[in-house]
Amino acid sequence: MLPEQLQRIIGYFLEEATEHIQIIEQGLQGLQNPVQAPQRIHQLIRASHSIKGGAAMLGFSSIQRIAHRLEDYLKLLRECPIAIDSRLQSLLTEVFDILAALAHKVSKAFGLNHEEANQMLSLAEPVFDDLDAYLRVLIPTRLTVRATTDEHIHVFSGYCNSLGEFSSAISSRVGLLGGTITRHEQEGEGIRVYIDIYLPPYSRIENIREAVELSGAIIGTVQTQRDFSLLGGADYPVYQSAIEPPAICMGCRYYYGRSDGGYLLNCALHPRGPETKDCRDRELL
Repeated sequence: MLPEQLQRIIGYFLEEATEHIQIIEQGLQGLQNPVQAPQRIHQLIRASHSIKGGAAMLGFSSIQRIAHRLEDYLKLLRECPIAIDSRLQSLLTEVFDILAALAHKVSKAFGLNHEEANQMLSLAEPVFDDLDAYLRVLIPTRLTVRATTDEHIHVFSGYCNSLGEFSSAISSRVGLLGGTITRHEQEGEGIRVYIDIYLPPYSRIENIREAVELSGAIIGTVQTQRDFSLLGGADYPVYQSAIEPPAICMGCRYYYGRSDGGYLLNCALHPRGPETKDCRDRELL
């Protein structure tokens, strides 16, 4: 690429990045409760994502990394609707300040010095650590509850303050709905939990959400899609009771243990699970 072309592309990136940075700055200043301002946090996520994509295209890996982390934090706040207190807002603003400073350096030299970029990244790492630690206090356990009926899949994202109490309550309440928990998996010693539920046909989303919330969950987002199965057949039974995932699948980057129209899928390569105890496609996370 010719220098003139590169400078022109960097100019386009800076023009868009400046607009996105202004959106993020204004949005963070007034962000107190994601539930009350879903459109605002969506704009912040979109702005961070756009900066990340533009930086990746131009090889500005430091900007890409900062924008990516900010986007992840904002997505977490969308899923887990906690009140934004002064400390959390201050930490998010620190991340934003570093992102804005990096973009400013690019605007001055139409490029980014590798040494300066690494220096800014070193300033960001302690902020990331503080943010991660504080969010673990505010959000003890993230939840993803995936409820499948014959017609729909409902995915509830949120958090709970007591995993033990939630696990006990959700099992009871799913039973009252006539459903079965087919997956209950913890990640990072309970920092994140995935639960799959199989429910009778025509189960209402309002009743499912009520069961999840009365079990102790605070729900931030709900996604619904039509359900169907590509693997249905007499030789591929519907799992109506709790099942144990194949041991070889645990820890594999391809494993997701999701159900498809009531059928458990282990991964795209081996939807029914590997035929032997070993799996040649296994790759650790």
